[in-house]
Amino acid sequence: MRAKALDRRVQRTRKGMHDALVQLILEKGYDKVTVQDVLDRANVGRSTFYSHYKDLEDLFLSGFENLWSLFEEHLGGNSAEKSVWDLSLIIFQHAQNYGGVYKALVGKQGGRLMSAHLHKYFSVLMRASLQSQWKEQKQIPLDIVVHHLVSSLIALLTWWVDHDLQYPPERMNEIFRQLTQPAIEAM
Repeated sequence: MRAKALDRRVQRTRKGMHDALVQLILEKGYDKVTVQDVLDRANVGRSTFYSHYKDLEDLFLSGFENLWSLFEEHLGGNSAEKSVWDLSLIIFQHAQNYGGVYKALVGKQGGRLMSAHLHKYFSVLMRASLQSQWKEQKQIPLDIVVHHLVSSLIALLTWWVDHDLQYPPERMNEIFRQLTQPAIEAM
Protein backbone atom coordinates (compact mmCIF):
# COMPACT_ATOMS: atom_id res chain seq x y z
CA MET A 1 0.00 0.00 0.00
CA ARG A 2 2.82 2.41 0.90
CA ALA A 3 4.57 1.75 -2.45
CA LYS A 4 1.41 2.75 -4.35
CA ALA A 5 1.16 6.00 -2.37
CA LEU A 6 4.81 6.69 -3.08
CA ASP A 7 4.31 5.97 -6.78
CA ARG A 8 1.39 8.40 -6.87
CA ARG A 9 3.41 11.03 -5.05
CA VAL A 10 6.32 10.59 -7.45
CA GLN A 11 3.95 10.76 -10.42
CA ARG A 12 2.35 13.93 -9.03
CA THR A 13 5.74 15.54 -8.43
CA ARG A 14 6.99 14.67 -11.89
CA LYS A 15 3.77 15.82 -13.53
CA GLY A 16 3.97 19.09 -11.63
CA MET A 17 7.51 19.71 -12.85
CA HIS A 18 6.64 18.74 -16.41
CA ASP A 19 3.53 20.95 -16.44
CA ALA A 20 5.61 23.81 -15.04
CA LEU A 21 8.15 23.33 -17.83
CA VAL A 22 5.46 23.37 -20.54
CA GLN A 23 3.92 26.56 -19.10
CA LEU A 24 7.32 28.23 -18.88
CA ILE A 25 8.19 27.27 -22.45
CA LEU A 26 4.95 28.83 -23.64
CA GLU A 27 5.69 32.01 -21.68
CA LYS A 28 9.43 32.42 -22.20
CA GLY A 29 10.64 29.96 -24.80
CA TYR A 30 12.67 26.85 -24.01
CA ASP A 31 16.05 28.55 -24.28
CA LYS A 32 15.19 31.02 -21.51
CA VAL A 33 13.80 28.54 -18.96
CA THR A 34 16.04 27.66 -16.01
CA VAL A 35 15.88 24.90 -13.43
CA GLN A 36 15.13 27.59 -10.84
CA ASP A 37 12.11 28.72 -12.89
CA VAL A 38 10.76 25.15 -12.84
CA LEU A 39 11.43 24.82 -9.10
CA ASP A 40 9.55 28.03 -8.38
CA ARG A 41 6.60 27.21 -10.66
CA ALA A 42 6.26 23.59 -9.50
CA ASN A 43 6.91 24.54 -5.87
CA VAL A 44 9.54 21.86 -5.34
CA GLY A 45 13.01 21.96 -3.88
CA ARG A 46 16.26 21.64 -5.77
CA SER A 47 17.03 18.26 -4.16
CA THR A 48 13.62 16.95 -5.25
CA PHE A 49 14.27 18.08 -8.82
CA TYR A 50 17.71 16.44 -8.94
CA SER A 51 16.45 13.22 -7.35
CA HIS A 52 14.21 12.83 -10.44
CA TYR A 53 16.19 14.49 -13.26
CA LYS A 54 19.82 15.25 -13.96
CA ASP A 55 19.05 18.58 -15.68
CA LEU A 56 16.40 20.56 -17.55
CA GLU A 57 16.93 18.59 -20.76
CA ASP A 58 16.33 15.34 -18.87
CA LEU A 59 13.02 16.76 -17.56
CA PHE A 60 12.09 17.83 -21.06
CA LEU A 61 12.94 14.45 -22.58
CA SER A 62 10.95 12.63 -19.90
CA GLY A 63 7.89 14.49 -21.18
CA PHE A 64 8.47 12.87 -24.56
CA GLU A 65 8.17 9.42 -22.98
CA ASN A 66 4.64 10.22 -21.86
CA LEU A 67 3.82 11.83 -25.19
CA TRP A 68 5.15 8.83 -27.15
CA SER A 69 3.18 6.36 -25.07
CA LEU A 70 0.01 8.40 -25.63
CA PHE A 71 0.84 8.65 -29.32
CA GLU A 72 1.48 4.91 -29.59
CA GLU A 73 -1.88 4.29 -27.93
CA HIS A 74 -3.53 6.61 -30.44
CA LEU A 75 -1.67 4.95 -33.32
CA GLY A 76 -3.03 1.60 -32.27
CA GLY A 77 -0.07 -0.62 -32.99
CA ASN A 78 1.88 -1.03 -36.17
CA SER A 79 2.88 2.12 -38.06
CA ALA A 80 4.08 -0.04 -40.97
CA GLU A 81 0.44 -0.85 -41.76
CA LYS A 82 -0.46 2.84 -42.00
CA SER A 83 0.02 5.04 -45.04
CA VAL A 84 2.02 8.26 -44.71
CA TRP A 85 -1.26 10.19 -44.70
CA ASP A 86 -2.87 7.90 -42.13
CA LEU A 87 0.11 8.67 -39.88
CA SER A 88 -0.04 12.40 -40.53
CA LEU A 89 -3.77 12.45 -39.71
CA ILE A 90 -3.08 10.70 -36.42
CA ILE A 91 -0.34 13.25 -35.69
CA PHE A 92 -2.67 16.19 -36.42
CA GLN A 93 -5.43 14.63 -34.29
CA HIS A 94 -2.96 14.00 -31.48
CA ALA A 95 -1.73 17.59 -31.71
CA GLN A 96 -5.29 18.86 -31.43
CA ASN A 97 -5.88 16.74 -28.31
CA TYR A 98 -2.63 17.90 -26.69
CA GLY A 99 -2.52 21.43 -28.10
CA GLY A 100 -0.68 23.05 -25.21
CA VAL A 101 2.08 20.46 -25.25
CA TYR A 102 2.50 20.73 -29.04
CA LYS A 103 2.53 24.51 -28.82
CA ALA A 104 5.44 24.19 -26.40
CA LEU A 105 7.14 21.53 -28.54
CA VAL A 106 6.89 22.91 -32.07
CA GLY A 107 5.42 26.40 -31.71
CA LYS A 108 7.29 29.69 -31.78
CA GLN A 109 8.45 29.16 -28.21
CA GLY A 110 9.79 25.66 -28.82
CA GLY A 111 13.51 25.12 -29.06
CA ARG A 112 15.63 23.24 -31.57
CA LEU A 113 16.01 20.35 -29.13
CA MET A 114 12.28 19.76 -29.25
CA SER A 115 12.01 19.89 -33.00
CA ALA A 116 14.95 17.52 -33.35
CA HIS A 117 13.29 14.90 -31.15
CA LEU A 118 9.97 15.20 -32.96
CA HIS A 119 11.78 14.92 -36.28
CA LYS A 120 13.61 11.79 -35.15
CA TYR A 121 10.45 10.12 -33.82
CA PHE A 122 8.25 11.00 -36.79
CA SER A 123 11.03 9.80 -39.12
CA VAL A 124 10.91 6.35 -37.55
CA LEU A 125 7.14 6.22 -38.12
CA MET A 126 7.32 7.49 -41.72
CA ARG A 127 10.19 5.14 -42.59
CA ALA A 128 8.21 2.16 -41.27
CA SER A 129 5.24 3.22 -43.37
CA LEU A 130 7.23 3.64 -46.60
CA GLN A 131 9.82 0.84 -46.21
CA SER A 132 7.78 -2.01 -47.68
CA GLN A 133 6.81 -0.13 -50.83
CA TRP A 134 10.22 1.43 -51.45
CA LYS A 135 12.40 -0.22 -54.02
CA GLU A 136 16.17 0.08 -54.07
CA GLN A 137 16.11 1.26 -57.67
CA LYS A 138 14.18 4.43 -56.81
CA GLN A 139 16.05 7.55 -57.89
CA ILE A 140 15.78 9.23 -54.52
CA PRO A 141 16.97 7.39 -51.41
CA LEU A 142 14.36 6.62 -48.78
CA ASP A 143 16.30 8.60 -46.14
CA ILE A 144 15.93 11.79 -48.18
CA VAL A 145 12.23 11.21 -48.84
CA VAL A 146 11.55 10.56 -45.15
CA HIS A 147 13.49 13.69 -44.18
CA HIS A 148 11.50 15.76 -46.67
CA LEU A 149 8.12 14.40 -45.55
CA VAL A 150 8.84 14.81 -41.85
CA SER A 151 10.29 18.30 -42.31
CA SER A 152 7.19 19.31 -44.26
CA LEU A 153 4.91 17.76 -41.64
CA ILE A 154 6.67 19.54 -38.76
CA ALA A 155 6.64 22.85 -40.65
CA LEU A 156 2.90 22.53 -41.25
CA LEU A 157 2.30 21.39 -37.67
CA THR A 158 4.29 24.38 -36.38
CA TRP A 159 2.27 26.79 -38.51
CA TRP A 160 -0.96 25.18 -37.33
CA VAL A 161 -0.22 25.36 -33.59
CA ASP A 162 1.13 28.91 -33.93
CA HIS A 163 -2.19 29.85 -35.56
CA ASP A 164 -4.25 28.35 -32.72
CA LEU A 165 -5.32 25.20 -34.58
CA GLN A 166 -7.70 27.23 -36.71
CA TYR A 167 -8.46 24.33 -39.06
CA PRO A 168 -9.63 20.85 -38.10
CA PRO A 169 -6.99 18.09 -38.17
CA GLU A 170 -8.66 16.47 -41.19
CA ARG A 171 -8.26 19.69 -43.21
CA MET A 172 -4.61 20.05 -42.16
CA ASN A 173 -3.98 16.46 -43.15
CA GLU A 174 -5.62 17.05 -46.53
CA ILE A 175 -3.36 20.09 -47.06
CA PHE A 176 -0.32 17.98 -46.13
CA ARG A 177 -1.46 15.28 -48.54
CA GLN A 178 -1.99 17.76 -51.38
CA LEU A 179 1.49 19.17 -50.82
CA THR A 180 3.31 15.83 -50.61
CA GLN A 181 1.39 13.10 -52.42
CA PRO A 182 2.25 14.21 -55.97
CA ALA A 183 5.96 13.96 -55.20
CA ILE A 184 5.61 10.53 -53.64
CA GLU A 185 3.50 9.21 -56.52
CA ALA A 186 5.95 10.60 -59.08
CA MET A 187 8.64 8.34 -57.67
